[in-house]
Amino acid sequence: MEQILYKCDDFKVGSWVGGSVKELAIFPHNAQYLNRDFIWRISTYDMEAEEATFPRLADYDRILVVTEGEAVLSYEDERISRLAELEQDSFDGQWKTTCFGKVKSFDLAVRKGSQGYVDVLFPEKESRTFPVPAASEAKNQTHAFFCLEGYCLVSSKKGSTMVKPGQILILEYEDDEPADYSLMGEGKIIRSMIFFNDMEELMGPETIPAEKPSFDDFRCCIYLANTQFKWAPYIVKSLREMWFTQQLSKAIKKIEKFYIPTLVFFIIAMITGILVMKHGGTDGQVILAILIWFVIDCLLISPLIYMCTVPKPVRKHMKKVSQLTPYEQRIREEELGRNERLEKIMKKYKNSGKNLGRDE
Repeated sequence: MEQILYKCDDFKVGSWVGGSVKELAIFPHNAQYLNRDFIWRISTYDMEAEEATFPRLADYDRILVVTEGEAVLSYEDERISRLAELEQDSFDGQWKTTCFGKVKSFDLAVRKGSQGYVDVLFPEKESRTFPVPAASEAKNQTHAFFCLEGYCLVSSKKGSTMVKPGQILILEYEDDEPADYSLMGEGKIIRSMIFFNDMEELMGPETIPAEKPSFDDFRCCIYLANTQFKWAPYIVKSLREMWFTQQLSKAIKKIEKFYIPTLVFFIIAMITGILVMKHGGTDGQVILAILIWFVIDCLLISPLIYMCTVPKPVRKHMKKVSQLTPYEQRIREEELGRNERLEKIMKKYKNSGKNLGRDE
């Protein structure tokens, strides 16, 4: 079990079209909201506009609790919900959700495939336990206590922790460890309960431990060095059925960015041709010498250049499309939909027109 108390200075504060947002906690702790690489996220929203549409979270389910005021939530083509203070509603993050009313709210976003619950607790002066929903077969669970008013003393195997207004206490349980805690105090506490299994394959790249170079790595580098030309996917069938990890792709781009293998080939080819001609070689002998150099370059020199740069073991960074994890499939789809040429043009001219007016 792990325990973390977040205070007001620990929160990330941002803005959105409807007002301001405060991120109270996120998991994994190094996840970024904009990257959509989190399993769960707890935040508060301060609606400063009479009408505002929430950003869509396609892969998440959400629970919203009104903490101040009254709100009407409109889910386009789905339904409408009216919420008074401390009332809540659950909805699909993919839905176009519009909030009417200047209210303050508490929000829990949970990755689909996990379970999330929110309730409002009213602790008393005597310590007591509160019921916990039965989690399906989830191995991990997180219980979070956000102090809305008053105070709360949470007691667990880690000891007792005081949670003051605006603070949030996170209790993390792993590997089927049962949640065991009690509360006492006074005021209003919003409790979040999240049940989830390990989701590394869904949330992020696979960790591939580095290994010492081997002959198999060199064989893979021969393949890589000779398939980095424009029409390779149309000629080499296996290339169409393969995906390179981001780490490997980055290494390849680093090599090809400065045309290192191409420059090495042409420089040595010119030197070879000149040397053969200086020793009285015929045109045929010059062509033969360059062809021999071409074979040496393809089977030895260029692969060695790749060998010095790409991550090892190389083969583990070369994956069949049919065997990709959900995260890798998402990255591959993004790569297929990317127009690198257009991105370069946009980057080149991103500063042009800075002094021109813009539409509001």
